[in-house]
Amino acid sequence: MTITNLLKNKKAINILVLVYFLNLVLYSICSFFKFTTAETIFWFARIPLLLFLYLITARKKNGIYIAALLLYQIASCLFASGNQDLFIYGSFSSISYKLLLLLILLPLITKENRLAIGLACLPFFILYLYIIELVLHSLGDSLIIWILNALITSIIGGIAIIHYNNNYDLKGYWLLLSSILFIIQIGAFFINKFYIKSEAIYQMVIFFYGLSHFTFYKFMILKEKVKPNLII
Repeated sequence: MTITNLLKNKKAINILVLVYFLNLVLYSICSFFKFTTAETIFWFARIPLLLFLYLITARKKNGIYIAALLLYQIASCLFASGNQDLFIYGSFSSISYKLLLLLILLPLITKENRLAIGLACLPFFILYLYIIELVLHSLGDSLIIWILNALITSIIGGIAIIHYNNNYDLKGYWLLLSSILFIIQIGAFFINKFYIKSEAIYQMVIFFYGLSHFTFYKFMILKEKVKPNLII
């Protein structure tokens, strides 16, 4: 690849990153002013934009990560329906998404750090259980799914903390930031959906949603430079 082509590729990637965040801002604005049609378009475009960005950026495409993004998009659509039966299916899609993320991170768990990861994930899990207790009456048949989801998300947070503490690398930084944002986003999502309806909390969910996915994408791009990914 020539220097000119390399510069063009970097420019295209930077433009796509800008489009991704511009879409996030426009979604937030349309949501705030209740521009329903435009809000739906910008809402739906978030994951497809990130997936497209990943596909043109990654040298080796990780099939597990691609499947995870598709599952998250399905979960988002099911949650947005407002139907309680579809909410259960969305809960299954959401936990499947988290399981795939955990599968991506499994190589970071070793015999030496398993105990530390277990201890590091406990505060996150306790916090999640407290939030779930607040919205217990609204979860219905999906309660067990969300407890498992909380456990998986907490383990991801524990992995991120211990990995960054042991390595202090840029890859670990993006993973740590992503896990923290995921935890805040899901907590805010639950509170806004089932406990306190607040435009401020919903706007927080929007931005933490976009940032958490983008930071995990950054982790994936840096990860492929260290260890080969699953290629599809």
